[in-house]
Amino acid sequence: MAELKVGSASISKPGKANGWLKVGDMPHGRPMEVPVMLVKGKSDGPTLWIQAAIHGNEYTGTYIIHELIRKIDPKELKGNIVAIPALNITAYQAGTRGSPFDIYGGSDMNRVFPGKVDGTLTEQMAYHVYNELKRVASAIVDIHTAFMPSTRWSLFTKVDGEAGQRAEAMARAFGYPVILPSKTAVLASSCYMCAAREGIPGLIIEAGGKGPGFTPEVVSDAADRMRNVARALGMLDEKVEKPKNKSVFITEFAWIRATRGGLFQPTVDCLDTIKKGQVIGKYYDMFGEPVEDAKAPAAGVVLNMHPGPLMISGETLIHIGLEPRDA
Repeated sequence: MAELKVGSASISKPGKANGWLKVGDMPHGRPMEVPVMLVKGKSDGPTLWIQAAIHGNEYTGTYIIHELIRKIDPKELKGNIVAIPALNITAYQAGTRGSPFDIYGGSDMNRVFPGKVDGTLTEQMAYHVYNELKRVASAIVDIHTAFMPSTRWSLFTKVDGEAGQRAEAMARAFGYPVILPSKTAVLASSCYMCAAREGIPGLIIEAGGKGPGFTPEVVSDAADRMRNVARALGMLDEKVEKPKNKSVFITEFAWIRATRGGLFQPTVDCLDTIKKGQVIGKYYDMFGEPVEDAKAPAAGVVLNMHPGPLMISGETLIHIGLEPRDA
């Protein structure tokens, strides 16, 4: 069997191995490295690349990866799994969306792929990760986290040919309640969309919430769904399970930002279907008196909602999936 190697992680027979991938240098000159987890199966097959915390304060994916790898038996696996449980490592350590060291560049790593070897820190990190991904990956799952523990939606790369078909099969196997068939213009410089342009099918998962929105239930459920993705890719000799929940496709999403601040209480939850003009939350002043209703600017399904209790002007108010239809 051929050796599987990513950074210092290396394995040549069925089993599991860990290591580190250098993506840059720290301010004191020491290597900036991200953790790598490898699982090599009993026989040749696809290589599924799974990554989490491309935004450093989105920790749920780390636990999903750990849960999946912990339960996978290499002797039942065809192919390989490469997992990066904390991709944007300095942001991860700081608890921030982007790297605290990327002072002058755009620090949203999911907007700079395929990266640049001589770019900003975030672009360089993306470059080193992406070069390894495109070298070994047959498919990619990129795990994100939102505000609410009830967040459950995904996006797959809607491209022509086999890559698009396999991406849709992955999304259906994961089976979250809301799915966006994402064309190349959507998140054009994201990791999974760059991979799609090179024929590597991709899936983004938006699972659960940050901080107090983190729940073990989201982790366990998503790890089980990830195993179903492996089934759909032919990596396990198990029948693909039909998700218990119904799924809908959306055509696009809309980010709506708050035009005012104050104490805020939402009146809708993720996955609720809403109408244009519907009250989605209420603002209160410092004396506890209601001062304004927040209303939906469009109809659709709630993908994510600011949980309150405090709102700042310009913060994300609601994320709406437009034109939901049966998947």
